[in-house]
Amino acid sequence: MAEEEVLVVGYQPEGGRERWPVVARVAPHVVVLRADPEELGEIARHARLAMARSPDGSVDVRGEQGALDELDEGARLYVRAWRERPAAKPDRPGEGLAWDHPGFQPPDRPPN
Repeated sequence: MAEEEVLVVGYQPEGGRERWPVVARVAPHVVVLRADPEELGEIARHARLAMARSPDGSVDVRGEQGALDELDEGARLYVRAWRERPAAKPDRPGEGLAWDHPGFQPPDRPPN
């Protein structure tokens, strides 16, 4: 079971207890939860709208699409960015290496 993120709008945890850890909170109505995308249906029962990204990069949406129209501009921008972000980071040369790693040249230093 992979732990991923699920974005919800209008989340009302059952009994006030949050079963899934909150990763981010935007305004009072948008919350990103750490949860398995397979739990989307159950999460959606506690929210007006819930979204999860599939491994292929598509976004599964459950609930009222109109809930997005009721958000302020900043929250709508956050939701749009969350939906459109790439599923994986692009492969970059030197990713994760120390600046002084043998054979690695920092991008701002010209070669000798």
